[in-house]
Amino acid sequence: MKNIWFTIYVASKDVEKFNGLANYRTLLEFLLISAVQDKLDRTKKVNKIMFCLIPDLEEDSIDNFIKNYFNGRKPALGIINLEASTKGIDWNDLSDKKKKALLIDKWKVLFSNLSDDYFLIDKSEVLQSLEALKTIEWTLSSSIFKKKLRYKKEIYEIIMNLSVEKATLTMVRLSDQKSFKLKEYDTWKIMTEANFKNFNILEGDILRLENSSIFGSPQFFDLKDLVQ
Repeated sequence: MKNIWFTIYVASKDVEKFNGLANYRTLLEFLLISAVQDKLDRTKKVNKIMFCLIPDLEEDSIDNFIKNYFNGRKPALGIINLEASTKGIDWNDLSDKKKKALLIDKWKVLFSNLSDDYFLIDKSEVLQSLEALKTIEWTLSSSIFKKKLRYKKEIYEIIMNLSVEKATLTMVRLSDQKSFKLKEYDTWKIMTEANFKNFNILEGDILRLENSSIFGSPQFFDLKDLVQ
């Protein structure tokens, strides 16, 4: 079964009011998959849960939300959506801590007003899991391929390290755990140009990473200059 897509969006006219939101949104999606997804009833056929941040909205549209996702109903097209107010809040002026708290609080509004039959456990446990995200470092590190890379008689793992500031693609030599940075990206680009599905070595030293999208270009790294 595919992961639920937890996402946050804004209207195109408001994009400049939410600089950097895409990085927070991308990393938070992975955190929510871990913290919340297994607590939801997948028989509801929910595939996307999201909220829209709206600066001109007086308050969160809770009444409409409750009407749309009442007890016993499966959401249309598998989508759950909340219109969330940011009236009086200047996202671009918030600290990192306050940005994280704002996003978590909006997720709490969404889940606290979602009908109980969407949950496998008591809803309060989901809200506790969300609140706990305020206290942890928003960083993730994972291997992006199952197979390992063999280069000059050494074995390497290709890792993507994520934070709200950046995504760092690295090679880790397994014999001594030494890391070699390949490239840095904006975090949100792990969904586009930094979304890789395979790799191979060309001409002995050139690492080629194949993009998951048929429209995405492969990326090349000269390992003889990067790995010491």
